[in-house]
Formats: sequence, structure tokens, C-alpha cells
Amino acid sequence: MSDFSVHSSELDLAGTDEIMQNNVCVALESLDEDPDDTEDDKTSSNIKVYNLLRGRVADRKAKSPSANDDMMLFKLLALNELEQAIVNISYYFDVRTIIPESALGSFKITGLEEAGLRYNSETCIIEGVPNHLGTFQIGLQFNLKGSPFSKMINLNVITLWKDVDPPEDLIFPKSNTDSQSLVVDIYKSRNLKNVVAASTRGRSHAYDGKPRDDDFKIFFDKPTGWYVCAVADGAGSSRYSREGSKILTEEIERVFLKTFAETTFSDDMQKVVDDYGRDCDDDKFYRDSTELMVNPLREVITSSLMRYENLTEEVPHSKIADFSTTCLISVFRKIRKFWIICTYNVGDGAISLVNNRDGYAAVLCNPDEGKYFGETRFITSDGITAEENIRGRVLINLVRDFDALILMTDGVSDPKFESDRNLHDSRKWIQFYREVSRDVSLYGCNDDIEKQLLSYLDFWSIGNHDDRTLVIVY
Repeated sequence: MSDFSVHSSELDLAGTDEIMQNNVCVALESLDEDPDDTEDDKTSSNIKVYNLLRGRVADRKAKSPSANDDMMLFKLLALNELEQAIVNISYYFDVRTIIPESALGSFKITGLEEAGLRYNSETCIIEGVPNHLGTFQIGLQFNLKGSPFSKMINLNVITLWKDVDPPEDLIFPKSNTDSQSLVVDIYKSRNLKNVVAASTRGRSHAYDGKPRDDDFKIFFDKPTGWYVCAVADGAGSSRYSREGSKILTEEIERVFLKTFAETTFSDDMQKVVDDYGRDCDDDKFYRDSTELMVNPLREVITSSLMRYENLTEEVPHSKIADFSTTCLISVFRKIRKFWIICTYNVGDGAISLVNNRDGYAAVLCNPDEGKYFGETRFITSDGITAEENIRGRVLINLVRDFDALILMTDGVSDPKFESDRNLHDSRKWIQFYREVSRDVSLYGCNDDIEKQLLSYLDFWSIGNHDDRTLVIVY
């Protein structure tokens, strides 16, 4: 066989939707070595187009009648093939994931130094720590094995993200990250649950120097055995939503601790569970348990709204809608051999119960939308405090055990589930739980669990750079 020769103009790429026509491509044609073969004896060969972006293979006929062997078309580099880089974060990219090492002869990249990166020709790795913000043109020059052909390709490949702290004089300041863990039963001798929570500012907020709008609250009431977990996502369009989410979570803690201490809530809920054990009346159980949740939930919302209204008198030109936030709450306790789990939500995000051992998961909320596409609802929306509205948002579940109860804002649910269909798919939740478990050691005596969860929340997802808050009961 003769040396490879390069043809980039003889391929008819039009007319097939299986080829990304904006990709940079080079065709390698293998020619017969036998000098006795004439051009007339040669037949057209199939062109195998390997589209690495879509993972498809398309067969086309070569235009050149002189080709008698397979011609392979390799996409060399495209903008979305190179991972985004972040200022002051180590960057690592293996060129061989795009170009087969067997096809590489010499290979050179220019322009990396300006971005604080370098190309290691021995390992075929682009690496380094980007040192400043910018978009850089990178020159790609290559020789395929056995071929003298080389070509320069200019690609706009790296975008660096800024990490700018909010102004020091910002009204209602908030830390860029927050985390907390509760070790209730370190050795699981009482079969109780532990909790870990983390919240981090989104890359889009960091780029613009804006504060984190998310918040959370987790606590365990030792005298009664009740757990409360909540996450809140302040509306990005509301000026002071970071304070709105903070106030909401504070009111959740205040109201439920008061409820547990000053009312017969615990005894009444236990009676509901005991009654269900005798009569197995699903409707009565759901109705009675839901009714016990209405008053504390209404107090949480109304007291939060009252605090927002008070702030409007202190902050010039502000209104209650400036403090808008979503709300996801889970109130649960072990009663005899069962866990009763009460959930409530306003807006998007997700709550789910995962039983990894059985491969089963259930979504315990109904994410709701606003009047327009892409809009969600907030606790400042009209009608939220109506009794029927509150009752209609409560879900009650009674289970023997579970591996994880998970609450998340849409900064996590959007990139990890992408659609409502996926959000209600048990397999997706099991996959998510196992993914998190690989990065976060979910056991009681893990001193690094908060750091691990914060690190997990730094995952990369193209187009998803919102604040991220995640609570896991395990």
C-alpha cells in the first residue's frame, strides 16, 4: 500500500443530516500499491464518516473513481470538543480522545501560552492553569503518518470564567458557599438517618460578581425525633431574592421547632399512623396527615411574607416581589417501624426518595410553572397562602426504609435530569444517587462529607451555570 494522501475537497458532504457540516474534517485515502492497476479498474469505495459528536456512522460513495479502498473521514477539532476552562483551575485535555494516536505524525498547537496553557507532545496532553479571562485563537498544525501534508486550523476553543466576589457594601450579603451536616446516628444502631447539605454560587453569578441566591436549612429535633430539610432558590429576576430565600429557611426552622414543642403535632401524627395500621384506609390517612401540615406551612409562608413587607419599608424603592423565592420542604420522622415523609413545594427543583437496593425511586413533589413558558412560581405568587392551595401541594408517604431522601434546587435538577420525563424516571434517580455516592462517602463518621458534596456541585454542564443546592438524607 502506498502512503496516505489527503483529500478534503473531493467529498460531497451535502444532503446528509448525519454529518455535522461545520466540523473540521480531513479525509484519508488509501491507494493501491500495484502499478499495474489502471484507473478504469478501480471502483468507488465507501466513505465511513465517523461523527464523534453524534456518535453516528454514515456510508457515502466516494466521488473519486480512483479510490479502491476505504476512505476514513476524521473530525479533528471542533469548538465543543474542547472542554471549557476556568481561571485558576487546572486544565487537562487529551488530544487522543479526538484524533486516533495511530493517525498522528507530528502535531503542534500554537497560541496556548497566551491562555496560560501548554501542549505536551510526549503525552499528547493540553494542560496548565489558565491565568486570565479571555477567548483565544489556537493554531493547529499536524502531519498524518506517512504524509507530507499539513494544515493550519484556527479554532476559537477556550473560554475562561471569572470568579468575582460580590461588592463588599452589598445590601443583604451572603457567602458564596455554605454547607452543613447532621450526624444523628453515627453507627446506625437506631436505624435513624444522617443529613448533609451544600450550596454554591453558580458560575454565571460568579462571572458577574453577583451573590448566591439559594439557601437551605436542615435540623433534627431531638426531643420529638422530627427532621426538617428545606431548600430555597431565590428568583434571579428579583433584586433581593438572596434575602428572601434566607428569610424563608429561617422561618421554616422557627415555625416547625415551635410546632413540635408547643402543639400535639407529634402525638396527632402518630395517631394517624396507628389508625392506618388498623384500618388501612388510604384516603383517611392522607387526608388526616395532610391536615396536620396545613397550619405550620401557612404560618411559614405568611410570616415570611410579613418579613418581606417589613423590609420594603426599610429598603427604598423595594417591593415584596423583590424577595421572591421557591420553596421545597420535607418533614419526616420514624414512627414505630415506618418513616412518615411529608413534603411541600412551591416552584421548581425536586424532592425524591431513593431505594437503591430495590432500584426504585419516587418524586415527592409537583414542580409547577408560572403563567409563561420557562417561568416558575414563588411564595410571593398570588394565592399561595390559600388553604386549598397549601393542601394541594402537600404529599405524604409512608415507607419502611429508604437509602436517600434528596432535595435540590433547579441548578442541580436541570442539568442532571433535563426534562420532566427524566425527572420522573426511577432509573435516572438511581443513576444520580450512584453518581453522587462515588464522589461523596455517605456514612456517619465522614469528616470530609461537606467538602466532598461542595466539590461534587462544581460539576460542569454546558449552559447550566445557576446556583446549586443539594440536601441528602442517608
